[in-house]
Amino acid sequence: MWSLLIPFVVTLTVILTAPIAVAAENRCRIPEAGRWYNPRAATQQVRIIEIESHCSGGRIVSRMRVFTRCAPRDCKWGWTDAIRLTNGRLLARFPGLFGAREVEIIPMNHRIEALVKIQSHTAGVQDGFHAAILERD
Repeated sequence: MWSLLIPFVVTLTVILTAPIAVAAENRCRIPEAGRWYNPRAATQQVRIIEIESHCSGGRIVSRMRVFTRCAPRDCKWGWTDAIRLTNGRLLARFPGLFGAREVEIIPMNHRIEALVKIQSHTAGVQDGFHAAILERD
């Protein structure tokens, strides 16, 4: 009799705990999470943005990676932490040797707008700005 009861208890445990794990995972996923693509990117403009999120210590933690259109393949900025601003936007700062970049994400249902500010560290080189609309990839 016990041999019949054990598989039943194991199956019941898996069924009852699976929805809890899925609900916790969904709670930790921010709406902007995923891969976003700009099909109209000009050279040196944002072409792809990847955003990830997870829970750590009871808090939602997110990070962002940006690719700009380059040749022969896209340039990567690497991963950096992203923070949620009080206005609901997501902000990530990418420090660099020749300049720093700041990307602010504005969610728009199935698209996002990326506002990219470039601060040059080189004398004589102007700071830059561009905006891009990206779609889910």
